[in-house]
Amino acid sequence: FVHRDVKPANILLDGTGKVYLADFGIAATEQELSTSGGSPSGTLSYMAPERFDGWSDPRSDVYGLGLTLYELLTLRRAFDAPDRHRLMRKVAEEAPPAPRAIDPRIPRDLETIVLKAIEKEPAHRYAAAAQMEADLRRFVEGRPIGARRATATERVRLWCRRNPAVASLTALLLSILAAGTIVT
Repeated sequence: FVHRDVKPANILLDGTGKVYLADFGIAATEQELSTSGGSPSGTLSYMAPERFDGWSDPRSDVYGLGLTLYELLTLRRAFDAPDRHRLMRKVAEEAPPAPRAIDPRIPRDLETIVLKAIEKEPAHRYAAAAQMEADLRRFVEGRPIGARRATATERVRLWCRRNPAVASLTALLLSILAAGTIVT
């Protein structure tokens, strides 16, 4: 099943340290989601971008877990805006600041795990929460994590796909500057 509203308020911790996921009001099985398309209900600040297109799968819950961990590490929400429309645009199109940009004491591998969990493209996220958990266990144990950091080229390519107009104008400007330099 897919919970579809993973957020800090729905994660409970008992006196022994055991974690529980609460509020299954909008949860659905994967079969129900494949036949209904799923409704984009839930908490916008923790909603995976694909939810705005009317679909979700276990990677959508991984996204919510990633944003919850992001908030625990940085002590702030990844996305915030004064109104619902701007918040939806930010969630769908913008990447939040990297956790280490907010607090450089955050270990690089932990940041990598969070950033993999909150990738805009579901295919680049952990396929299931169990994979994210395994990486977190490896991190805690001081072993190499399975997630890898995106290269600078991959980050630029993804940014260009999210911002095609700005990328096109930037490429045009760089071409004009290069031509001007060559002519000069």
